[in-house]
Amino acid sequence: MTRPLAILALLLVLLAGALLWLSGRRNWRPTLAAALLVALVFRVGMLVVAHDVAPYDLLHDFRIAGENVLQHQDPTLNSRPRGWSYLPTYGFLLAGTVGLEHATGLPWLWLARIVPIAADLGVVVLVYRLAGREKGGQRAFQYACTPITVFVSAVHGQMEPLCLLFALGAFLALRSSGSRRVFVAGVLIGLAISVKTWPVLFLPALLLGLRTWGDRARLLLSAAAVGLILIVTMPLTVATPIRELPTVVRAVAGYRPAGGTWGWSSVVFLVRPYTYESFETSTFWAGVGVVGTVATLVAVAVAVWWWRKEDPLLVAGVSASVFQVATAGHGAQYLDWPVPFTTLRPTPLQPLLQFAIGLWAWFGYVVIGGGLLPASWAGWAPQAWQVSSLALVLLIVLALPWQQRRAPATNPPAPAHAAV
Repeated sequence: MTRPLAILALLLVLLAGALLWLSGRRNWRPTLAAALLVALVFRVGMLVVAHDVAPYDLLHDFRIAGENVLQHQDPTLNSRPRGWSYLPTYGFLLAGTVGLEHATGLPWLWLARIVPIAADLGVVVLVYRLAGREKGGQRAFQYACTPITVFVSAVHGQMEPLCLLFALGAFLALRSSGSRRVFVAGVLIGLAISVKTWPVLFLPALLLGLRTWGDRARLLLSAAAVGLILIVTMPLTVATPIRELPTVVRAVAGYRPAGGTWGWSSVVFLVRPYTYESFETSTFWAGVGVVGTVATLVAVAVAVWWWRKEDPLLVAGVSASVFQVATAGHGAQYLDWPVPFTTLRPTPLQPLLQFAIGLWAWFGYVVIGGGLLPASWAGWAPQAWQVSSLALVLLIVLALPWQQRRAPATNPPAPAHAAV
């Protein structure tokens, strides 16, 4: 990537951050169509500017997974270690993308970002619906202008937008008047978890949004049924040998991102660095991962209990935000997780937080990922970037809805008998 293009990407971040802030200050309430248009312009603009930035997983792992599914092969068993540790849900879409590449000859890095961008536009629509008529246009516009959502869909081409689309659909289903709303919500959150496992963070909020234990059990059973069906049909859909199904399940359930790239673990990395080849065999970093997992589970559980009486949308945003604070393993795309929920239930610091995240992501995706670091910086700048995430962690903590604990929700969930 060239420096002029990197500067253009930075200008897009600055413009998006400015519009995000101004929309709240001036109380803008555009139409859904206007919000979608702004979202599309930012995402396509960033795609054009940063099209040659090639995250390793998008360029290699996702394409290999798509090829495997297209050739009727299990993507987990036929990829590099840690290359694909998910159920085949997104692999089906990647297979279609690979097929389109073969049919048209268009570049993979362009085609592979179509689904994430389309899913992110769907998230804009659901944010509008969940916010209601009074605030829908403003909240959809603010989500459209959040820089990290632009990077994750248009540059990284990640699965996060599809996860959020299904998860928000589950929250919207619970607000409907349908007799099968609990079942539909369970299926949708099950699909979200089948794409990547992290949407399980939203389960406590969904369960708190239900009034009876029977409904909660039905939602959990519906979500579990989705995963079970996908697993038992893998011998048919991706030719997984039946004897290897436990191996695939362990790979999916046991996946952990590399530690040392974010927050408190980035400081540990300075003291005890590793190479990616040695990460899996490092007993020290395995221990760090265990500490991070336990700390994250405890932190999320405490946060859910602390805000348990609030709007489920607020609880969902808090759960995903607290994960960012406590986890030892992280990827820049994880910062996308709480955004729709914190947009729907914002605090005064949210625009500043999202602007800071946008600048941090720009440096990681464009400067580091685009190969623009001077040779003399290559040894220390990535580590400095990782350690600088501590400032974002502090901002995330400060931006939590501390003043909203046990206060009446400003936009409570609709009663079960009310139409959306």
